Amino acid sequence: MTTKEKLLQEIEQSPETLLQEVLGFLMFTKNTRYTQPQKPIWQVVQELMADVPPEILEQLPTDGAAQHDHYIYGTPKR
Repeated sequence: MTTKEKLLQEIEQSPETLLQEVLGFLMFTKNTRYTQPQKPIWQVVQELMADVPPEILEQLPTDGAAQHDHYIYGTPKR
């Protein structure tokens, strides 16, 4: 049985209120995932960081990835 056949079988057995929720989810997913081109993660980060002032960027640690335990939990740097 295909996924579409399984969905149709479940649709036949589901109450109207559930069907409305499922339809809303399906439409949301379809519209956001398949109609909008997906941006690479670095482009998303660039857009999010575009408004951050340079003086704030200068305060960020340069070893954040390597020393994440130190910055998150306060453990000694390695």
